[in-house]
Amino acid sequence: MKYLLDRSKLFLFLIFIFTVIGAYVFVTLPQREIPETPPNLVLVSTILPGAGPEEIETAITNPIEQELQKVDGVSSLQSVSANSASIITLELEDGFDPDELVTEMQQQVQRASSSFPEQAQQPSVEKLDLTFPLVSYMFYGDEAELRGMEQALADLSEEVEAVNGVAGTAVKGLNSQQILIELEAEQLAANNLQPFEVLESLQQSNQPLSLGTHDNGNEQVVLTVQQEQGIEKLKKLQVGSAAVPLEDIAVIETVDGETEDIVTFEGERAISYTVFLQGGQDVPGVDEKVSVVINAFNEGLPAGVEAERYESQAENVTSIFEGLYVSLLIAVLAVLVVTTAGLTLFGAFVVAVTVLSSVLIGMIPIPSMGVDLNQISVIGLIIAIGILVDDSIVVNDNIQRRYKLGDSPLDGAVNGVKEVFSSIIASSLAIVVTFSPLLLLSGGNGAFIKALPSILITTIIASTVLSITLVPMMQYLKTKRRSKKISDTPGFLGKPLEKLALFYSNKVLRGVLKRPLWIGIGGLVLATGLLALAFFTPFEFFPAADRKEVTMNVRLAEGTSIEETDAFLANVTEELRGEDENIEEIAIFTGEGLPNLFASSMDNTGSNTGQVAIRIDREQTTAADFIEKWQPELRDQYPEAEIFLDTIVQGPPAGAPVTVTIKGENLEELTALRDELKAAMLENGADVVTDNLGDPVPAVEYVPNQAALEANGIPLSTVTGQLQFLTQGVPLYSIYEGQKPYEVTVKQSGIESGQDIDLADFQVPAGSPQAQPGPPTLVSLDELLTPEQTTALAQVPHQEAERAITLKAFGDAADFEASMLEVVDAQKEDLASGYELSTGGENSDQEAFFTEIGVLFLVVILLVYLVIAFQFKSFGLPFLVLIAVYLGVSGAILGLFLTQTPLSFLGVMGIVSLTGIVVRNAVVLIDFVETRRLSGNFNIDEAIIESGYARIKPIVLTSVTSIVALIPVALTGDPLFEALAITIIAGLTFSSLFTLVMIPALYLVFYRISHRKNKVSAQR
Repeated sequence: MKYLLDRSKLFLFLIFIFTVIGAYVFVTLPQREIPETPPNLVLVSTILPGAGPEEIETAITNPIEQELQKVDGVSSLQSVSANSASIITLELEDGFDPDELVTEMQQQVQRASSSFPEQAQQPSVEKLDLTFPLVSYMFYGDEAELRGMEQALADLSEEVEAVNGVAGTAVKGLNSQQILIELEAEQLAANNLQPFEVLESLQQSNQPLSLGTHDNGNEQVVLTVQQEQGIEKLKKLQVGSAAVPLEDIAVIETVDGETEDIVTFEGERAISYTVFLQGGQDVPGVDEKVSVVINAFNEGLPAGVEAERYESQAENVTSIFEGLYVSLLIAVLAVLVVTTAGLTLFGAFVVAVTVLSSVLIGMIPIPSMGVDLNQISVIGLIIAIGILVDDSIVVNDNIQRRYKLGDSPLDGAVNGVKEVFSSIIASSLAIVVTFSPLLLLSGGNGAFIKALPSILITTIIASTVLSITLVPMMQYLKTKRRSKKISDTPGFLGKPLEKLALFYSNKVLRGVLKRPLWIGIGGLVLATGLLALAFFTPFEFFPAADRKEVTMNVRLAEGTSIEETDAFLANVTEELRGEDENIEEIAIFTGEGLPNLFASSMDNTGSNTGQVAIRIDREQTTAADFIEKWQPELRDQYPEAEIFLDTIVQGPPAGAPVTVTIKGENLEELTALRDELKAAMLENGADVVTDNLGDPVPAVEYVPNQAALEANGIPLSTVTGQLQFLTQGVPLYSIYEGQKPYEVTVKQSGIESGQDIDLADFQVPAGSPQAQPGPPTLVSLDELLTPEQTTALAQVPHQEAERAITLKAFGDAADFEASMLEVVDAQKEDLASGYELSTGGENSDQEAFFTEIGVLFLVVILLVYLVIAFQFKSFGLPFLVLIAVYLGVSGAILGLFLTQTPLSFLGVMGIVSLTGIVVRNAVVLIDFVETRRLSGNFNIDEAIIESGYARIKPIVLTSVTSIVALIPVALTGDPLFEALAITIIAGLTFSSLFTLVMIPALYLVFYRISHRKNKVSAQR
């Protein structure tokens, strides 16, 4: 210490340099609304045109899943085999490199694709990164003008995606165009051509045409053939042995592709344009650059089209941070005011400088820890300010005490630090080991809360170092220059604090020491009783945000067209708006739903699904009240639809309260089990039960006439191929018109959408072992196939490569989960061999979290115990310190109960945080008692009383500053942080008051017991 003090100015300059670096890091940290919670999802999709769900399952999904199961680092694997498509979703485990896993998956999928049918398209393997919307626009107005914006929006996306920090863009409500080759039956017959001959020619035309090079004696020349491009190339393509131009037998035109999304904004047809943010980027910075590009684009919009900035994360960040920074400023000012209450002006200045430097220097390692500036990290700073002041107050107060005892400037600084050094280190280490296990929390919850322990750990370490270096250096330099007598009662509340110290030591402690056992037991009984209040405190894992957006998810019966779904949503919202005057704005996203706006998206989307985004008047109602009013009413009014209303939740996405998964081989048996479970759940309290199998869809099954096929020499594949040509057509490949890609589809004219299929109207050529001259014999399709009306599965779901149906149950009853589990247990009793039931859901996820946090809390307690045991070289004394933790938890529960604030995720984090915060007062108090007792100048009672007098002021000041720093957060009404602030405020208040009474009492009891044991041992 003397070495530092002799070089104070040099070290002060060094600290200043680090503070400046920390300030730079702070202002350059990326800002966002909430912490990133990466989905760690990989999507594997494969198209096999014309194949049904079970054929997709056998030919595509099963081979891919078998290969993907060989990849380490996959926590879950789910898939859906639907008409013409296999969609496999993989969730990656924490601790694995996602890019390496994706590369390995691509290799495994490539191996599986070697067994695919020839018609199967190349599988796509991609990590889902487009999960953080930066900004979203609505282009609405004249439909014809909107349809003509495809190329303009494609050019806009190219420019926007070139902006550094943009992950991609999504356009909804704009049908992409494709090139349709519609073969004309009469022209095919006139030219003696069959559809499959045209298809073969089309496929061959897409093969690269290379003639190589030729040495003409002087040089190597490249040989090429002049070819048309785009549609002109298709028109001139010669097909069949007669080399007939394709335009002679087909109509080739650009048409709208299949409608995937219909977007309506305030009753007008619209296009939704969303920009997504890359991970680790600064929201306001990227938004500013993107806005320049989009604003320039908006200036050239067609007449009749308007643009609306629909949702902006940057605006949300600005609004939220303004409120948080006000709370941060109030916390800083409050801390300064409180410190000047009991310290000299210079002492308060020293504390303020130390706290500011601690915060800024603590920010230096934050970027390397993967933490940015968000709501959680700013709240962490507010909590840190209240904690950081403790070290500097304790050291400053003790140096001032040494100066009052007559120490020289150098000796006072050295001795002042030396006396509290061990307790400062121990208590700071206790805080660090308290928060360190929180960094180990897994999944989205761990990613969400990571900023809080990260900032608290780094700033506490910085504060500890600065409190034992910067504080003594500044006090030494000031005292060395001016030998002014130190005031006995510094601060504008110095005299009242002095009176408090005298009253506490001479009155309270003397009274406590007369009946230490009864006071200790009484305090423990009271604290234990308060813990029971947890059963009467509301619970909410992650609260709803105080926002105006409400989303409505709607699912109609399988097979409903997208136009019918859109009409249904328009009707519902029109009636809703007519009955509720608090609705300000409505946007409808029919089909795949919202582009992850408002933390909302849909599973298993299709033509029968849609989402409605509703903005309400927050001055007249709340999102929760709106949902409570309308969700049951809409479900009663529209029983044919599954309807869910939701709002933004301030945390990782939550699932259904209860999920049940049924696994087995036979789909009919699985479906029967699903139906039984669903009925039982609805009878036992579930409001809605959904599943990922869905209801069967109408289907026509064609039964082949094998005798007719054999008699005419016609392969079944020719017949099915002809049917595909007549109905949905055969997708081929992409061609370019300029820089714009178009998907090419070939089909045969004759059957229009909405028209029944009459097989008698269509023919295929008969085959014969001996080819006869002349035109082939044509056989009507109705002679070869017999149609039968039936139903078919819409999809086949898998979980972990097994057939599995997952049911999601929703309900509000207090015993809802227990009722659902009883239903499942009853079903398990009659479960056939080879089938299994498993349960999960949001409630189970919450139980898993509390189990994990419970284990971490025990680890925290053990680590704190070990730190204190090494500090006091005792196995027993740490238990006295841990009583402060018990008191803090009791006080936290009392605070939540009195305010009826729900115990939430961050409330639990507040309780865990208390473990490190509240032990400091107990450690410093017991350390002073031990020092005085072991000095031999005080008996046990005098040591306790003298320590109480010396420690009451810093304990009061540090507790009050920590509490005052969090009061602005508690009063903001923010549902996310209210529970965190209240638990720390109430827990610290209760613990501090009872620590001043119970710890001395129990310490005396502990001393007497151990002293008596020592006497007995000595006598023996």
